[in-house]
Amino acid sequence: MRVPVEITYRNVNKSDAIEKLIYEKVDKLNDFHDNIVSCRISIDQHKESKSSGNSYHLRIGVRVPPGKELVVRQKSTEEGSNESLRTVITEAFKTMNRQLKKLKQKQRGMVKTRVESDELAK
Repeated sequence: MRVPVEITYRNVNKSDAIEKLIYEKVDKLNDFHDNIVSCRISIDQHKESKSSGNSYHLRIGVRVPPGKELVVRQKSTEEGSNESLRTVITEAFKTMNRQLKKLKQKQRGMVKTRVESDELAK
């Protein structure tokens, strides 16, 4: 199933290469959780001083049943270039993959639970 994707660009020029990368990463999210309802991505570039350069801010919001929303925020401090934006996107999706994997394990009951000291005494 193709995940519905909504991409918002703020102060960033829309690029076919970046959009293609995002869609590839979103398609791979299904490997970690197969019930994704929606995916919203926001890419923002803040104008800062010349000495610190421009930084990218990326936010990924993914909704999965029953009513769960996972959010990842990634920020770069490198000078604005396509390569640094690609790095921010890649790192943010790695984090989202880990979150989805952890959520799926939790939903399946595969997460270890903590044993209380009273139970150990028995």
